[in-house]
Amino acid sequence: MIYENGILDCIGNTPVVSLNGLLPDTVGQLYVKIEGFNPCGSVKDRPAFNMILEAEKTGKLRPGGTIVESTSGNLGTALAMVAAARGYRCIVVVDPRTSKQNIAMMKALGAEIEMVTEKNPKDGTYQEARICRARKLAETMPDTFMPWQYGNPDNPEAHTKTTAIEILKDFSQDLHAVVASVSTGGQISGISKGIKNVSPAVKAIGVDVKGSVVFGGVKSPTSVTGMGLGWVPDNLNERVIDEVFLVETQHCFSTVRYLAKQTGVLLGGSSGAALAIAIREAMLAGPDKKILAICADRGEKYLEEFYNDDWMEKRGLPVHENFDEILASIMKLQPFRFPAHEACQVA
Repeated sequence: MIYENGILDCIGNTPVVSLNGLLPDTVGQLYVKIEGFNPCGSVKDRPAFNMILEAEKTGKLRPGGTIVESTSGNLGTALAMVAAARGYRCIVVVDPRTSKQNIAMMKALGAEIEMVTEKNPKDGTYQEARICRARKLAETMPDTFMPWQYGNPDNPEAHTKTTAIEILKDFSQDLHAVVASVSTGGQISGISKGIKNVSPAVKAIGVDVKGSVVFGGVKSPTSVTGMGLGWVPDNLNERVIDEVFLVETQHCFSTVRYLAKQTGVLLGGSSGAALAIAIREAMLAGPDKKILAICADRGEKYLEEFYNDDWMEKRGLPVHENFDEILASIMKLQPFRFPAHEACQVA
């Protein structure tokens, strides 16, 4: 297929791959939607493009302007790609946890990197420090647009308009549940809204990692890139999410490490969070039920992180994946619901 209008036309229409051989035939059918097939390698290509398009339409971003954003990695590369394709200056604020590959990709695409090296003294995180730096740049530089992925409604709307439509096309009315990890809230909220507009019976399940406060809990450091907020993002729409789970870091990494060796599918850590709960849902479902995990990015950029045994051992994480042990741990996890739903507490 030839794309005459450039690289941005390649965003979306990512493949759905069956993982049915991973589980017994007597349980639900497991699928993954691999967002790493987007041109910059992640699900963030979708909201990055949509947020810039809408900013152009409303005049928030004018020709020759500058895009400034704080990011842990994937949104930065996506914004750098969009900026290069549409003629904008792009400044990305990152921190030492951002993968070297992501930073290299941003630079290759013409973005300027602002590295925050000191944590915010109020909460001890790089995240708040990054955001403060990005906001200061946006406020002091002329003709600058800060997408603010956490509260920009054009983030979830990108998924309502594209990702959800693709899923409905692939599965028609034949989907039992969709599972997505949570970072800005845009992915799960936008996908669920779009699907439920057509098929309200589809269960929408959000997954976060322990150490994040999006679904409650105590803020603490996490090694899972793209997950672990210290506040509840405005883009999280609780009304369209049926269940939520908190998983351990170990669930995220062990699941994708095992999957890579068994199926040849190489995914990022946040994909492991979604996949772990999708496996749990499939194990509890009948063989006629189809469960889809949204996998945010590929695993190449993490080869020196959680795909590296030494890296895992230094963090006290298991390196020899036993699927029976992974499965037993996953099955112990229990869902909980938002206050708007019937009361149910974390087990």
